[in-house]
Amino acid sequence: MVWLFVQFASTILLAVFSGIAALCASRTYLAPTKGKLYSRLRLSLVWMGISGLVFLVKVTAVVVLAASDEVFVEDKVTMQLPMLAFPAAAIVLFSIPAARKIRAAAAKASKEPPAAQDRLAAASTGWLFPVQVLFIGSLLSVIQQFFIAQWPLKIGTVLAVWLVYAIVDYLLWIRQKSRYRRFSEAGLPDTGTLAVRLSRKGGVLLTVVLIAAVWFALGAQASRVPERMSMAGHEHAHTGGTASQFVSVADLTGPQTGKADQSFILEAKKTMITLPSGERKEAWTYNGQIPGPELRVKQGDLVEVTLINKDVDAGVTIHWHGVDVPNAEDGVAGMTQDAVMPQQQHVYRFIAEQAGTYWYHSHQQSSKQVRMGLYGIFIVEPDGAPPQKTADMAVVLHKWQTESGTSVTLGELNRLQHKTAEPGTFVRLRFVNAENILAPIYISGVPFQVAAIDGTDIHEPEDLTNARLDLAAGGRYDVTFVMPDTAVGISRQIGPFVQDGNVLVISPSNEGMPPDIIKGPVFDPVSYGTPAKTKFGPDTRYDRNYKLVFDNRLGFYNGKFTFVQTINGHVFPDAPMFTVREGDLVKMTFVNRGFEDHPMHLHGHHIQVLSRNGKVVAGSPWIADTLNAAPGETYEVAFVADNPGIWMDHCHNLDHAAVGMSAHLAYEGVYSPFEIGSATVNLPE
Repeated sequence: MVWLFVQFASTILLAVFSGIAALCASRTYLAPTKGKLYSRLRLSLVWMGISGLVFLVKVTAVVVLAASDEVFVEDKVTMQLPMLAFPAAAIVLFSIPAARKIRAAAAKASKEPPAAQDRLAAASTGWLFPVQVLFIGSLLSVIQQFFIAQWPLKIGTVLAVWLVYAIVDYLLWIRQKSRYRRFSEAGLPDTGTLAVRLSRKGGVLLTVVLIAAVWFALGAQASRVPERMSMAGHEHAHTGGTASQFVSVADLTGPQTGKADQSFILEAKKTMITLPSGERKEAWTYNGQIPGPELRVKQGDLVEVTLINKDVDAGVTIHWHGVDVPNAEDGVAGMTQDAVMPQQQHVYRFIAEQAGTYWYHSHQQSSKQVRMGLYGIFIVEPDGAPPQKTADMAVVLHKWQTESGTSVTLGELNRLQHKTAEPGTFVRLRFVNAENILAPIYISGVPFQVAAIDGTDIHEPEDLTNARLDLAAGGRYDVTFVMPDTAVGISRQIGPFVQDGNVLVISPSNEGMPPDIIKGPVFDPVSYGTPAKTKFGPDTRYDRNYKLVFDNRLGFYNGKFTFVQTINGHVFPDAPMFTVREGDLVKMTFVNRGFEDHPMHLHGHHIQVLSRNGKVVAGSPWIADTLNAAPGETYEVAFVADNPGIWMDHCHNLDHAAVGMSAHLAYEGVYSPFEIGSATVNLPE
């Protein structure tokens, strides 16, 4: 939302402009001539005027955001705006009239020294103090916005900020009054000797440095994740039952007996690969492949996958992204299992209940391991043969960081990719975004339909032409079309097709190029397809209502100063634990106050999107397991608590999860016996 950025930018600019105005105003009385006095006063008035305009822009942005959701502006209304409005009013009432009066008495071009009464008037606390207080309020607003958790707003935080504001203003008032008194008694500006001025500035600088050093040391230490701890938080997971009713996540397994319908072996190992640039790079792979082997099963199959770790030192797991497996099969190190260390193995067994497009990846240090290559495609085909001749292709979007920059792939690690399909063939492209950010996809040369989102079919999809598909990190779109006589192109960018890893061409004879990609509308699931009956409607009564507010600020995580990504003002392990009972109807509201996309992924469940920014979903039911909340967006979603366990609910920009953007959904009476930390084999995301 543009107003979110307007509010943020106006806060920064107001601190800059009000600081310049305060500096100009505080040095006016030191002007050597009347002309300089006049010039400095005029400059002060100009910067005051600019600051006033920026303040009005900030107020407008706050009002607009408040109309969307009060969550966006609670801290602005209770702290920032009052700290700015009071001095701004004082500037209008006192500072500007006083400055104009002093300026009128000064000769614009005069080189004479200012009269004593002019200097005294220019040093008056009555006109200087409001300008300086506006700068203090602006500076505190920036500090609060960058460093202090903003939601949920706590009365202690508000009082602390106001206390600092009052103390600084009081000390400034005492200093200004004392200096004015000395100046009026001596009749000369009280500037002191050079040594005195330098010692004052040095003392202030040293104090600031010492305070910052102490804050940095204490903050870094306080943010460290314990060497050994429960990722689930036993005090939350053990609520709602007697000791005899507690169930371990390790007991919530898939079928442990019976012959598997489909068996696979995935070996995690280090492999040297060649990128499209020609650069050789070490990757961590399943079975030596990038992506890992494509696993295809039939709906209803009992699937058995044996994970063997050959030589990945940090340990690995397999998380079945989007597959609502039993909790013990979810593959989260430190939550549902211990990481599989070198020369160890682990067996996953579950029934593939829902047909659709999914993927798998390691959930041990996933921000690093997925980037290094530990991911692959998992497809559950409907039971029975397809009704017509079909070309079924999976396309993975992934990025590699290389010495020469970023290498983007669309499918395999090669240049321009060609696939063949005979005219009249029903083509299904299964797009999987294995990146950390929203990925655009363009299709040219044929009308197409979005047949499924995150493994769930769209009800009565409609034809799209030149539409851009923005695929959430971790999300999937199934796109279908009937193959024409000419080539069809898939690209990550508009314009002509280029010979790089951003392009896939499907043609009848492996020849020819599709038409250029042109800019079209962005695909919007809110209004796509037609309505159908679902579990949730406007009259649904929910057993649980939770709000998740996403934000970002500067702070510490696990001993490092970084740009932390927060849920309800906290990072893991202090992020919220959302408790449910089996059978509950749960409603969640996502609000993104920050400045980055957050593709939220709830393990073990699919959610139904009810509304976005207050607009009710009017097309096909929108069912997802990874939902991208863009800056300024608000979503309402719902799901049935029908899969007992303790489940991660985290941002699938895995770099965000790595700095603490992870919460958990815990069923009452369930606990996890596993632990994380440097003293264990399980490492946080």
